[in-house]
Amino acid sequence: MLSPKPELMQPAVHSAADKATAAVTKDDAMERGHPRWLAVVLAIVLPIVVIAVWQFVYDAKVVSPLVIPRPLDVVTALWSGLVDGVWWRHIAATIQATVLAFAVGFLAAIVVGSCFAFSALARETLYPYIIAIQSFPKVAVAPLLVVWLGYGLAPKVAIGGLLAFFPIFTSTLAGLLEVDRDEVDLFKSVRARWYHQLRYLRIPNALSYIFPALNVAAVNALLGVIVGELVGTDAGLGYLISQKSFLGDTAGVFGVLTLLALIGVSMFVLIRLAERATKFSR
Repeated sequence: MLSPKPELMQPAVHSAADKATAAVTKDDAMERGHPRWLAVVLAIVLPIVVIAVWQFVYDAKVVSPLVIPRPLDVVTALWSGLVDGVWWRHIAATIQATVLAFAVGFLAAIVVGSCFAFSALARETLYPYIIAIQSFPKVAVAPLLVVWLGYGLAPKVAIGGLLAFFPIFTSTLAGLLEVDRDEVDLFKSVRARWYHQLRYLRIPNALSYIFPALNVAAVNALLGVIVGELVGTDAGLGYLISQKSFLGDTAGVFGVLTLLALIGVSMFVLIRLAERATKFSR
C-alpha cells in the first residue's frame, strides 16, 4: 500500500481551510466599504449613547428607580463589590464552573460528533435521541440535576456542558462530512490511509466549522452555569443575582450583569485568539 507523498498531500492539506478563510476575507473586503477607524469609533460611541439615554430615562422618571437604577449607582455597586472583595469568591466560582462546563461540552461534542461522522449507523440510530435531549428545557431540568448531583459544582457543570454540547456537536459533524468530493477522490487516487485523510483534509475543514460554534458554546456554558447557580448553590454570580434581587438591590443586580457581560466578551476574545493561532500553525 503506497503512502501519499508530502508534496502531493500539501495542496489538499490547506485547501478546505484556506478556501473558507479566503472566501470570508474576500466577502469582508467587499462588504466593508468603510474605513476601519469608523467601526472603532462607533464601538466606543454606542455605549456612551446607551448610558446617556439610560440617564435620561432615570432623570425623567419614566420608570421607577427600583426597576432601572441610575448608571452611577451601578458603577458604585460594582466598584464596591470588587474593592471590598466580597464578589471575588463568586466570580471565581462562576469562571471555574464555566471553564469546566465548556471543556466537558467541547470534549463530549468532539468525540460524539466524530463517531457520528464515521458511522452512518450511529447517525441514523442515535441522532434523534440527541435532538430529543437538546429539546429539553434546561431551566426545567436544572432542579432535577441539583437533586441528583447535589448543591456543589457538579450540577452547574452538567447544565453548562449540556448547553455547550449541541452547537459544537453539529459543527463537528458538518465539518467532518462536508468535504470537497474532488479532494476526497485525490486522497483515494494516491491511496492515502484514513488517518491521512482525517489529518490533512477533514480536521482542517472541520475547524472552519467548529470555531464559530465555540463562541455560541462558551456563552451557552456561562448561561447554564448561571441557571445552576440560580437554582441551588451558595456561590457564584447567579447566586449573587438571586441574593441582590431578593434584597431589592437593583443596582447590584445590574453590576453583576455587567460582570457577566465582561466575562462573555473575554471568552469571545480568547476564542478568537485561539482561532488565529490555529490558522497560523496550519
